[in-house]
Amino acid sequence: MQDQFCNECGLSQDVPHLVAERLFGVEYLHRIENRYEQMRKCCDCTCTEWQEVFTEDLKPYNGYSDTTSVTIPIGNSQLGADIKKLHKGAIGVDLPTWFNIQDNKHIMIVAQDPLRSSKWYGECFDTVISSPFGLHSLEHRENARGGKMMDLLVKSLVANGCGIYLTDANKFFVYDHKTTDEFSNAHIAEYAEIMRQEIELVKPFVIVCLGRSAERMCKKMGLSNILALPHLSGTARGAIVRRFPKLESMGATAENIAEEYAKEIMRSLYNHLPDL
Repeated sequence: MQDQFCNECGLSQDVPHLVAERLFGVEYLHRIENRYEQMRKCCDCTCTEWQEVFTEDLKPYNGYSDTTSVTIPIGNSQLGADIKKLHKGAIGVDLPTWFNIQDNKHIMIVAQDPLRSSKWYGECFDTVISSPFGLHSLEHRENARGGKMMDLLVKSLVANGCGIYLTDANKFFVYDHKTTDEFSNAHIAEYAEIMRQEIELVKPFVIVCLGRSAERMCKKMGLSNILALPHLSGTARGAIVRRFPKLESMGATAENIAEEYAKEIMRSLYNHLPDL
């Protein structure tokens, strides 16, 4: 996984700069670059091993030892200024990540939002930084209730020669879903511009939206030719089985779900590449 996770490519410089300029403020570019390096080096580490690599600038909130998330203050971006006005904690950002990006077929996967728990982070007014589906964390990737289905899906798509880019439709999560939805709806134009820049950098052949929230946001942004699939989570298994009825008899295991998603995404990919 380590040689494919956030592999060295044009995105290695462009994405941290985009994240700094549009989300955190350029004064935190160095920390964001260091966080990417931290995730790259430790993506195959256990949670215990992770504790040895945190720094004073990049460490978990409140001394939590059961997480690989770290905090970065909110700087002087316009979005950051608007979040500060809310005076609420449990602020989440998932840094976009990628796998096996090279001169190959690129697929963009858009998740819903960087959910954070107000129970654990309600008093944290810095941003709690992770990655979409927590794929920078070995134990989260192996957790059936965590990122296992997405990990299996990414591996399947990479095995088919694809490059994968993961990002969130809602760039910030703030305190709870109600606050997040209100903030996101008020900042559609800003989110759309960020997504436009991501698409320009990644040049995906297919954009996959996971979950109704991600689909609605992408449609509000005016994106077309998207493949909408149910969110990849245990709570969405009913919707997943309805979308892929054969899972009823096969069994809706993480492996089978990932396989069906990979097949559907590859079908969509080849429909967009009729010359292949």
